[in-house]
Amino acid sequence: HEGLPDSLGGKQYLVQGTYEYYHYMQDKLNDSGWGCAYRSLQTICSWFRRQSFATRPEPTHREIQQTLVSVGDKPPSFVGSSKWIGAFEISLCLDE
Repeated sequence: HEGLPDSLGGKQYLVQGTYEYYHYMQDKLNDSGWGCAYRSLQTICSWFRRQSFATRPEPTHREIQQTLVSVGDKPPSFVGSSKWIGAFEISLCLDE
C-alpha cells in the first residue's frame, strides 16, 4: 500500500506480472459471502500460471475443498459445502 507509514518495521514488496482476477459469482457459482479466499487463491494461482511458474489451470472451489480434505485439514463433508476458508487454508493449497 503506497503511502502507508512503516510503523511496525515491516517491508513492502511489489509483485510484477499479469494475473486473472477472480470474483464472486464468476463461473455461475453463487459464492457471495463465503468465497473470497477461494477467489483470492484462484487469483494467486493465475499469477503463477501466467508467469510460467505453474502449468495447471486455477483450481475450482470443489478442487480446493478436495485438496483440504486430502491434506487432512477438513472432513469429507466439507466438499460441496459453502463453508469459508482463510489464509491458512490458502497456504495449504499452495503447498500442494
